[in-house]
Amino acid sequence: MMKKFDNAYKSIGEVADILDLKDPKTGKLNTHTIRYWETQFKQIKPKFFSSNRRYYDNNTVKLFIKIKYLLKEEGLKI
Repeated sequence: MMKKFDNAYKSIGEVADILDLKDPKTGKLNTHTIRYWETQFKQIKPKFFSSNRRYYDNNTVKLFIKIKYLLKEEGLKI
């Protein structure tokens, strides 16, 4: 299996996996959290390529990591 380059765009599922956004009961990825954060933070602008799927660059993934830290670890509110 080929490994994706670190600087390649990531799908919403890959970002949810990186952020460890999983439902504790089912273990499924919570991609809805990412879509919600998109509506709340205008700095987040996913790319839409030929299919209507969201893709995120490395800077956006780093921003998601900061957002998750501030919301989940530090307890800040949106």
